[in-house]
Amino acid sequence: MAWLVGEFRRGILGDQELAPYIHLLVLEYVARRQRGEGEAELRACFFDLPRDIVVRLLCCVDIYDVADLLELVGQLTVEEAILVLKKAPPPYEKKSLLLLDRVFQAVNGAGDQLLARAAQKMVERGDAPGHFVGAYQRFQEILLDEKILMQLYPQAKG
Repeated sequence: MAWLVGEFRRGILGDQELAPYIHLLVLEYVARRQRGEGEAELRACFFDLPRDIVVRLLCCVDIYDVADLLELVGQLTVEEAILVLKKAPPPYEKKSLLLLDRVFQAVNGAGDQLLARAAQKMVERGDAPGHFVGAYQRFQEILLDEKILMQLYPQAKG
């Protein structure tokens, strides 16, 4: 982690050059989480990072790693959430809506109406990417469906 922070500070490598290193960190976190060992250590490293480094991480991270990285980073501001919400699936991705749903769910799980506030701010500023509005409306419908189902079947929580 110290090496990555140093590279962010030096500013020599670009976002796409740093993304594979972030991917490796995220993979290590996922592997530890699956084994049930030591992911708290990695999480602690990320919680201690200065906000400027967190912003750089969010800029560099690949869309496939967003959900796991947000688990590591912890609290987000609206502007930081916007950084990840602007990420677009690659053109070759066959399940782009599912990928966007995963990103939306991760931001939504950060609490405090963060997803709704970030989406509103993006739309108000007019800087929402073309794919965002339709995918966000679809995700809101999914959340509404989940809420209705939970009211109808409260014993199905799990």
